[in-house]
Amino acid sequence: MLGLIIGIIVVLLVVAVLLAAIRIITQPNQGVVLTFGKFERVLSSGFHFIKPFISHVIVVNTAQTPVDLDQQVVITKDNAEISVKISLKYHVTNIEDFVFKNEDSVRSMIQDTRAALRGIIGNKELNEVLNGTQEINAALFKEISSVTAGYGLNVDRVNIDSVNPSADIQASMNKLLQATRERDATIATAEGKSRSITLENEANNQALLATNTAQNQALVNSATAKATAIQTEADADAYRMRILNEALSKSSENYFIFQNIEAFKELANSDANTVVMPNQTIDSLGMIPALTKLGKLTTK
Repeated sequence: MLGLIIGIIVVLLVVAVLLAAIRIITQPNQGVVLTFGKFERVLSSGFHFIKPFISHVIVVNTAQTPVDLDQQVVITKDNAEISVKISLKYHVTNIEDFVFKNEDSVRSMIQDTRAALRGIIGNKELNEVLNGTQEINAALFKEISSVTAGYGLNVDRVNIDSVNPSADIQASMNKLLQATRERDATIATAEGKSRSITLENEANNQALLATNTAQNQALVNSATAKATAIQTEADADAYRMRILNEALSKSSENYFIFQNIEAFKELANSDANTVVMPNQTIDSLGMIPALTKLGKLTTK
């Protein structure tokens, strides 16, 4: 019976030793082995044996870890009070430094981040902060990366989630925005009216120009018609004169003598008793009826 009890005790001791000596580190964690409270080695993920009862393992997560920081009130260079909320991501790079060089490396990283943010925003005016979050992110990332390297961790990303001015500043900004919108609306309305007046004036000018052009063209057409009529009449008169001259050039002297005789006959048959005429006039009397007949012929 005593041997059975001793056997059970031995088995229990062996099991206890094994349980105390075996450590399984799951990925992506790593372990720090402390023997008698002193750093011994670092355990990677997997199955490991340690000294039972005198060694202790601290497990550290080495995966990238996101952290949301509480909202922080910051004063800008122009004394504007704003509330800023940021988030960041980090991962452990040196597990020994992370565990031993700082009592709480994550808390220290957060404190350094807040301090750096106050310094960066404190050197900028409100408009620069509101419109330059990317620039602030870059400056903050550069500053805290060099500081947190001594904590055994690395900041992978810093992001400003929100920037909210105080209620008074927000009300002032809303009033300014409303005034700007009203000003833009007034300018747009004025430009629209100006454009409308310009278009109307252009249309009136074009209509007036078209009317003047039409009137000028009508005057030109009327003058052209009159000139054409005058030219036509002149051509007709010239034609009649040419026909008359041709007829006169073709008439013989005997014809005019005959006409003179006929003219004297008519004078003799008239009521006048005496007619005194120079010789040249008497010779030309025969031409009067002849010219009259030729004139009638050309008129026809």
